[in-house]
Amino acid sequence: MANQNKKQTALLLSVRWWTVLGIIIIIPCLPFTHLIAQERIRKPAVTGSFYPMDKKQLTKTVDDFISNVKHQQIAGKILGLMSPHAGYVFSGQVAAYSYRQIKDRQYDTVILLGPSHRVYLKGASVGNWDAYVTPLGKVKVNREMVNVLLSIGKPFHFVEQAHIMEHSVETQIPFLQRVLKKFDIVPIVMGPLSIINCKKVSEALVKIVKKRNVLFVASSDMSHYPDYSNANNVDRNTLALIEKGNPDSVFTSEKETLKKGIPNLYTTLCGLSSVVTVMMTVKQLGGNAVEILHYANSGDVAIHGRRETSRVVGYGAVAFYKQ
Repeated sequence: MANQNKKQTALLLSVRWWTVLGIIIIIPCLPFTHLIAQERIRKPAVTGSFYPMDKKQLTKTVDDFISNVKHQQIAGKILGLMSPHAGYVFSGQVAAYSYRQIKDRQYDTVILLGPSHRVYLKGASVGNWDAYVTPLGKVKVNREMVNVLLSIGKPFHFVEQAHIMEHSVETQIPFLQRVLKKFDIVPIVMGPLSIINCKKVSEALVKIVKKRNVLFVASSDMSHYPDYSNANNVDRNTLALIEKGNPDSVFTSEKETLKKGIPNLYTTLCGLSSVVTVMMTVKQLGGNAVEILHYANSGDVAIHGRRETSRVVGYGAVAFYKQ
């Protein structure tokens, strides 16, 4: 009987000991398990279609585009860029004109504003992710700035589906990864905003920037689907308005242009809200100069030896800066 009691006591002590040991091992790990479970990564959606999936090929593609640009860097402080977002075979060289301007410059955060193509969106959807991933690696999202914007409420919110397949923001990131060394991002996907809501977004962005060294990127293609000649005329008129630095004029010009009845013209800037918002923002932050860096359209690119000029999309590269 005594031996049986001793065995039961030893077994009880053994169970308690393993329980204590388990608590000692597991509890310190719980915070890390929580962090891993909660990490939100926005995976690439258009690799292999809009740009190369292979890391080495993508690196070479972007670097070649950048090296082809002979345009000298602007001497002033660049606050914002406009860059296209089509497949790299069509618009990558134009985008390189924008990103060549910031090569080896220093920015803490890049705030990316692009239109929503796949989800009808009201307001501005701020990407509530921990990072974006491309074949070139991971880029952290500035959660502090994202949280501040989301705390404001309308017109800011987060619509996950608006980001998952959206290419307008994603296509900018490989260029940033090749021209900047260390930075994080704030990805914002925009619906078709009113001029009032563009101003609301801009005012909020100005407030959160404070003394940070921030770059704004407006992701936008230009005219959609007129013929080559009409695209050149429409887009150069739009770029002339952008160059004057008046966002209100750029905003109202689209409706005026569409009234002209130009065949197959559906928009002058698919990222109109993004461009206008960036123009407003850089102006409030001291931007006083605009330079049109390059223009082309899809009709300038030969695919299998053939240029399609009956229906084209325009692409412009623009820098907004402080002299």
